[in-house]
Amino acid sequence: TVKPRACPQLAETNPHCKELSLMQHVLDHVRPGSATAVCDAMDQFCESRCNTLLEWYKVAGKSKSAVLCRSVRGVDSGSNNLLEIGAYCGYTALRLAAAFPTVGITTLEVDPIHVIIARNMVALSGLTQGVDVWTGHSKYLLPRLAQQKKHDRQLRFGALHMDRWGSEYHEDFAILDNLRLLESRAVIVADQVLWTGASRFLWHVASRPNCSTRLVPISLE
Repeated sequence: TVKPRACPQLAETNPHCKELSLMQHVLDHVRPGSATAVCDAMDQFCESRCNTLLEWYKVAGKSKSAVLCRSVRGVDSGSNNLLEIGAYCGYTALRLAAAFPTVGITTLEVDPIHVIIARNMVALSGLTQGVDVWTGHSKYLLPRLAQQKKHDRQLRFGALHMDRWGSEYHEDFAILDNLRLLESRAVIVADQVLWTGASRFLWHVASRPNCSTRLVPISLE
């Protein structure tokens, strides 16, 4: 495998400067074939930039990724499919793929530059067969997912990770519910529900008798 050549020094005015710099750092410091090494390098870069430049990256690192993995454990004994809405640079999908190597992960991302970065991180990890990064808005991609087949059955997911703007979570959940894309006992992990305006989503799931809801506080590291 030929290691991709890192991109040149980026202008700070580039709207994706942070994410492209992150990809460059990973390509410079990680050998191909390890999702854990890729994620660790992303953690290192984000922590360094946060401490020196006060930059914030939408990466579910450290305690947050540990909570996520604990929450969805058991998905590998069910449908073996996990859906993520909001791939960003691919960090969470790779953490989940490393923790559950037999699970197929589909992750959606609306920003095409983030998609390119996420796909590069997946390829560097050697997980292109297990992690599928889709480009586009969830309201258009979810109906397409409902048309997918696996073992001659409609594709359904045993776990869902929602990590985009919380005020739109209820829209995604309604589509998933109407299209029956979730297994009956699916685990749903919705990130940042208290400060991104996810009140309608919280009310919707908390008021359903067949849903058990838990809020998990995560400290910033």
